[in-house]
Amino acid sequence: MTAGKVTLNEFIVERLDAGYRWIDSLSDGITDEQFYHQPTQDTNSIAWLVWHLSRWRDRVSASVTGDDQVWVSEGWARNFGMEEDRTGLGDTTEQVASFRVPRDQVLGYAAAAHRAIVERVNSMPAELFDQQIASVYGDERSVWRIFAGVIGDSTEHVGQINYLRGMTAGLGWR
Repeated sequence: MTAGKVTLNEFIVERLDAGYRWIDSLSDGITDEQFYHQPTQDTNSIAWLVWHLSRWRDRVSASVTGDDQVWVSEGWARNFGMEEDRTGLGDTTEQVASFRVPRDQVLGYAAAAHRAIVERVNSMPAELFDQQIASVYGDERSVWRIFAGVIGDSTEHVGQINYLRGMTAGLGWR
């Protein structure tokens, strides 16, 4: 980073890191019961939200850079016993309720997906951000807009995670 000037890569990584710090804090301070708790039958658990957010970050960033998703290349899909293309988008209430992957696996994948998206963003040349590409949303978007969406999704889901944590375990702020 040059003095007083932040690159788009650095800004995106800072926002991704800010969300991931909350996910990383879930390794302590809550029980497994709290990690898998669903306030109602048709709401998400912290565990499912962490997995879904990590899947989305991995899938979207890999689609932009052309890299393999760590979900597949590092064997996470196989270890979770899930399809390679599953991201949680469109999951049924039954799929969400039955999500009981061990916490260390969920958090391990979250760490791997975070590492991957940070490496991908850091390696992107500045001119790529203005390019229009086919997005995972089924349309064409500029790369910077795709990552703006990832940051927005991250913020939303981390807020949900923290709200659920507060409901079940108290604030947990550091």
